[in-house]
Amino acid sequence: MTPAATIIIPLKRQRDAWLEQCVLSAVDQSAPCETLVVRAADAPPSNLALLERLAQEWGNLRLMVAEQPSSFPAKINQGIRYARAERIGLLLSDDWLDREAVAHCLPIDADIVCTGHTAYYADGVTVLQGASKTLTMRDYLKLPTLEAKANYLEHFFLFRRAALSEAGGLDETIGNFPGIDDYDLIWTLLEHGATVGIVEHRLYNYRDHDGERLTLADPVQAARNLEKILRKHGIAESEIPAMVRAKSRWFGKPLYEVLAAEPKAMTGSTQTKGLRQPHGTKSQDS
Repeated sequence: MTPAATIIIPLKRQRDAWLEQCVLSAVDQSAPCETLVVRAADAPPSNLALLERLAQEWGNLRLMVAEQPSSFPAKINQGIRYARAERIGLLLSDDWLDREAVAHCLPIDADIVCTGHTAYYADGVTVLQGASKTLTMRDYLKLPTLEAKANYLEHFFLFRRAALSEAGGLDETIGNFPGIDDYDLIWTLLEHGATVGIVEHRLYNYRDHDGERLTLADPVQAARNLEKILRKHGIAESEIPAMVRAKSRWFGKPLYEVLAAEPKAMTGSTQTKGLRQPHGTKSQDS
């Protein structure tokens, strides 16, 4: 039986408890879904043992070793190629979904369907104030440019496979950039005429934490990769430095540190996108 959706989880390495919560939230969706974990060839033995155990318990969990090169966007693209469903969602391995996330998205007839998110500290219990976001179509339609629209939309994303294929999937030439999945990809899809639907509920749960993650990698390289994205989409050279400066304050630090230093910063502003790295983005994936 063809599942209603495929949820792709790219994995390099992850804390076992976080990975288990992530995978269980995907395989136990109320809608019929398959979960596809695309993991690095050198993923830690404890991660592998956990995934094998879960695969024995859940028939809708598929495990796949990443092909080379094993970058974050490459893992997601591989998942897209092997997904069995026509609707494809993304989930990072240190995050988790509400059980009704996919069920709320499926009835919406759009190429990109997304939901709001709740942000937590590393314990996964304490809400990170000022970092959660509820999206609305009303606010989305007010935005003047495709860049602003791409910057506004957030995980959880449920895509039409056909739209992803037309856009060429994630752009692997940019490299491991926080936002490759929820900024550049969305911008590219919009340029290809993708339609958008919004579930006005917070159904994605984001874990903010220290550790190995794209957002905490080399800030200089992150800025260079952001420049690639902006040039790719035709942003004038004169505008690029200011846009990079605005987003760069989120590089190299967990979200809670930036918010603590800038108490008036709001996640809903145009400055915050690009701080995510799929797991691959935020945590251990690269």
